[in-house]
Amino acid sequence: MPDDGAGDAAPEGWLRLPDHALPVFNHLVGPFWVRPDPAGEGIAYGFRVELRHCNPVELCHGGMLVAFADIVLTGGCNHVAKLSRFLTTITLATDFIAPARIGAWLEARPEVLKVTRSTVFGQCLVTADGAPVLRASGTFRYAGEPDPRFDRVRRLLASLELSAAALPA
Repeated sequence: MPDDGAGDAAPEGWLRLPDHALPVFNHLVGPFWVRPDPAGEGIAYGFRVELRHCNPVELCHGGMLVAFADIVLTGGCNHVAKLSRFLTTITLATDFIAPARIGAWLEARPEVLKVTRSTVFGQCLVTADGAPVLRASGTFRYAGEPDPRFDRVRRLLASLELSAAALPA
């Protein structure tokens, strides 16, 4: 899915993450972008800092940085661990390292530390144009059977594979 012109464009190679079916919180603070790791099962999340993400001095609001880290860790760890389940945040610890300026490209890669019968432990480092701005780690609970609604990344990648397969050779 190419850049649709909403806000500043994502760097080349990024795919816009589809919104949830309902206009929930993520829809209000996005759009978010993803880029699969060509070397494996990893995924990166990103977004461009817009004025609406900023505090009065035009730096990305701390609440936005934390929200982004939570979205990266819940969605990203879900994808990497192949759970396809809704993850509820139990704890989220963050360390603010540096400010992120308006117009900066922020990205993070979730790292799954451990998956148990009902819990996922993960961490990520959020960077702004390559420089660290936030470190986050969290504990997330899941239950129930796998549900594809809760792995938007896998659905996006599958739809691209189907589209590519439908192209004439």
